[in-house]
Formats: sequence, structure tokens, C-alpha cells
Amino acid sequence: MADGEDKSEAATAKRRSDARQKGQVARSTELTSVSVLFGLLIVVHGTARSSSAIISSYFESAFRNLDNLTFSSQRVWQEGGFAVLTLLRVLGPIVLVAMVIGVIVNVIQTGGLLWAMESIQPNFQKLNPLSGLQNIFSSRSVVELFKNCYKIGIIAWIAWLTVQSSFPRLMLLWRLEASMSISMVAELIYQMSMRIVGTMLVLAGIDYAYQRYAHEKRLRMTKQEVKQEYKQNEVDPHIKAKIRAKQREMSKKRMMDSVPSADVVITNPTHFSIALRYDLEHNSAPVVVAKGVDLIAFRIREIAVDADIPIVENPPLARALYKQVDIGHEIPAELYEGVAEVLAFVYEVNLRRRERMRLGVNL
Repeated sequence: MADGEDKSEAATAKRRSDARQKGQVARSTELTSVSVLFGLLIVVHGTARSSSAIISSYFESAFRNLDNLTFSSQRVWQEGGFAVLTLLRVLGPIVLVAMVIGVIVNVIQTGGLLWAMESIQPNFQKLNPLSGLQNIFSSRSVVELFKNCYKIGIIAWIAWLTVQSSFPRLMLLWRLEASMSISMVAELIYQMSMRIVGTMLVLAGIDYAYQRYAHEKRLRMTKQEVKQEYKQNEVDPHIKAKIRAKQREMSKKRMMDSVPSADVVITNPTHFSIALRYDLEHNSAPVVVAKGVDLIAFRIREIAVDADIPIVENPPLARALYKQVDIGHEIPAELYEGVAEVLAFVYEVNLRRRERMRLGVNL
């Protein structure tokens, strides 16, 4: 590839497939993490009361039996199991939702399940200090630094606006009961978190769009790469020749199998043989079911003799049919007259043959 050659060509299907196998897909980790955080906030807020009731019930039970606590191994296992069960009841839905959202968002981004074992294989080139320095001062690192600073600024601004708008209520916290104060602070934190996460979702969507753009740009190819890939994928000429020979053999066999269904075989008489079938119910004109020259023509005549199909010698018509009509096609209008004469002759011969057979049977 020439230096400075532009990657002006869109990526081929093979290049996309190879990149996908290596784990190179358009994906925004921020979109995944923010989506998971958004789902967690909703779940935590929705299950806050039930989780509080579960935790309160656990501590009440634990403190109620504190005086009667005997430090036996059985009692330790029992209390430990109860604590683990309580923890699972509180955290189980949260962890499950986080896993489900993470999987769904990743599948949507990558266009399906992705198993890229090559991407998790150790790459010692990443340990190269020079490569590390290049990554630190690369344009991508600058973009990431700008994004992080921008996010921090957005989060601080939203937090400040939320606290500022709720400042009068916060000044009354010391007058309220502890439970009401905790509830008010929790609601404030929830509102602030939802505003921050909502804004981050928008930014994550923009980041995903950028990742798709950057991915497509990385996959683009030069004209020379496209030509090289086409050459690599092209089938070996010897294999192609064998495939064509096999196809011709199968086509020839199908053609020979159609000869017994013909109404007449028109010959040159030595070089050409054309088998015609005329089915009034399915075709408006006679159809060529088989044709050939020399050895194939001789084989068509042999099959016609074995199948008791009339053979008519008409060199001009045989040559015209062979040159103008493909197998499986109807004859053209300019050959109607010649073929009609042949078919009329054949029908007359068949009629006389059936009449003689009838008379022979009656005698």
C-alpha cells in the first residue's frame, strides 16, 4: 500500500467480520455504566421501603435475642445464614437488575452476543513503555480527559442547583424528627442523582454515536486493500474449473433424462440433434428439452430410439433450432412453420401407427 493512500472505501463484510472476531466493535462503556446506574437508582428507590423493613426486622430479631446468645458453632452458622439471607433479599434484586441491564445494553450496542476470545488474550506489546507514552499523549486520551472534566463540571453544576433549590428545606432539618430528616435527605439525594444520571445518559448517547463514527473510520479501507481482499477470497481457478465441469455434467444428465418426454427429435442428421416437446396445457409453443452436437447428438438419438420417439431429418431446421433456442425455452415465431410441419408429420405417422396396431389387434 502506498504511503498516504486515503482510506476512501467502506469496510467489506469480511473486514467487519474479522474485526468483530477480535472484539473490535462500536461500544461505549459509559453508556453501559450509566444505564446500569440509572436502573439501580430506580430499583433502589422503588424497593427502599421494603428493604428498610427487611433490615429493621433483622436487627430487631438480632437485638431481641442478644441476651440469650450462646456462642456455639450451630448458633454461629444459624445467625450467619440468617444474615446472608437478609443480605440476599436486599441486594439480590439490585444485583440482578444491574446484570440484566448491563447485558442488554451491551448486546444492543454490539448487535448480538459477542464471544471474542482473541481480545482477552495477553498482549505483551501493551507493556511497552513507548506504546504507553504514545497512548497517554494521543488524541484519544485528550478527548477522554476533556470528557471527564466536562462530566465533573456538569455533575458539580447539577448538584449545586439541586442543593440551592432545596436550601430552605435543608435549614429546617434540625427541627424535624430523625426519620423525617433522613427521608428528606434521601429524597433530595435521589432527585439530584436522577438529574445527574439523566444528563449523563444524554452524554453517553453522544459518546456512543462518536464511538460508531470512530469505529467506521477505523474500518475503512484503501482501494488496494479491497482489491487484495478480493484476490485472497477468489476461488482457485482449478477448483472453479472442477465446479463448472461438475455443473455441466449434472446439467447434461438432467437434459438426457428429459429426452424420453419429447414428442420428436429433429436431426442434421449426423451433427445436430434437438428434442422438442409440445404441451398445449403449459406452453404456447414447442419447447427444446435437449440439444447437442456430435457425441451428445448421437446419444440423444439413441435415447429417442429406445423410447420410441420419432426422429425426423431436417438439417436447416436442426441447425436453426440449435443456434437460436436454449434448453427449456420455447421456439421463436420465425420457426413455427417449420416445426409445425414436422409435428404434423409426426402426428400423422403416430395416427397411422395406432391405426395399424388397432387393426392388427382386431384381426
